[in-house]
Amino acid sequence: MVRNITVQLTDKASGKLLNLTLAGKTLIAGTGLPDKMRVAEKIFSDTEEANRNFIKKEWEALKKGFVLSDPEAGKGRPVLHRFIGGYYTGALSFEPTPHGVYVSKSGDQNNPDHFVLTDGAGNILSEVELPEVLAWNIEYRAATDSLLLVLDHSIYEYLLADGEFRMLAKCGKVFGRFVSVARNRTAFAADGTIRITDTHGNPLHAIPYDLELFRGHTHIFCGKLSPDGSLLAIHHNHAGEVTIYDTATGKEVKKIVGDFEITEQMDFADNNKILAVREMYGTRGMRWFDLSTGGEVQFPGLEVPEYTKYVDRFCFSPDGSKLVLVQRTWAYVFDFHAKKLLHDFEIEHVVKTCNVKFIGDKLGVRTDYGCFSIYNV
Repeated sequence: MVRNITVQLTDKASGKLLNLTLAGKTLIAGTGLPDKMRVAEKIFSDTEEANRNFIKKEWEALKKGFVLSDPEAGKGRPVLHRFIGGYYTGALSFEPTPHGVYVSKSGDQNNPDHFVLTDGAGNILSEVELPEVLAWNIEYRAATDSLLLVLDHSIYEYLLADGEFRMLAKCGKVFGRFVSVARNRTAFAADGTIRITDTHGNPLHAIPYDLELFRGHTHIFCGKLSPDGSLLAIHHNHAGEVTIYDTATGKEVKKIVGDFEITEQMDFADNNKILAVREMYGTRGMRWFDLSTGGEVQFPGLEVPEYTKYVDRFCFSPDGSKLVLVQRTWAYVFDFHAKKLLHDFEIEHVVKTCNVKFIGDKLGVRTDYGCFSIYNV
């Protein structure tokens, strides 16, 4: 594939620039201060080799502290690339807030895990040391201006104004846990109890749960609130089964039963009419269930247009109009209401896996190569 791309990366500390232009087999690199640029041009044997060298040069610059910021980027192109560093596969969490985007950063024996707070231009605003390792999930609650976190074996709240962590629950004998924040409710689980609260954290309902192992090693457990907070979906104990609760009463209102074995990601769609389930085993693809009947429905227009239909991650835009499916290093952007593919693009600076989440109308991506990016979708 012939690519014609021009990007500019900036070292914010020194003011140095790196301008990269890829035009077919030709790579042009300009480096230095704005008024004193050195330009080098190289022609490669084919477009693939030129593209590999373009990506290599960009990545080398990112690791040195350069930032790619392009607010006018076209569809499928990065608005931002910023090297964050430390990652742990599966714990690639991040969350947008009015203060900036909090991105998890795993440490090592000598460095604790952190949050890195960055703005839309890639400036690092602050770093926050975490009380435990591995931020599996982060969700922002506007009413309390706080982050709800799954940190390894515990549920925490981080109060942004005070800079304080508060433990909400700790896993004991029952390991499964989750946190989910919606407009009118918060739900979290640890040590055998699912807790539903209002937007200020005041307790409303407590639902007991237990867990079973699937295939002898994976706990069956996943939870998700609907966007408005009126419904809570819980997958636990039984493969191919999801229980829907009314958060106003704490009572079960629907049981979804299918052959999807287990899931580690669910979401509500189409104004709580549809439950989206990403199957962890079996097809490893998307399954769709009508919440009025409990039956499975088919949406052929929402399939990855490849021979293999499996999906590694998915997310909806805040208004529910767009759906993004990730397969390996490719993102597929769909019009959810029209059930059709809009476009696809390759996610850059990823080895095998990444986490995706909408940041306004853009797509945020945290990769297992240590990069945080925002794409125009």
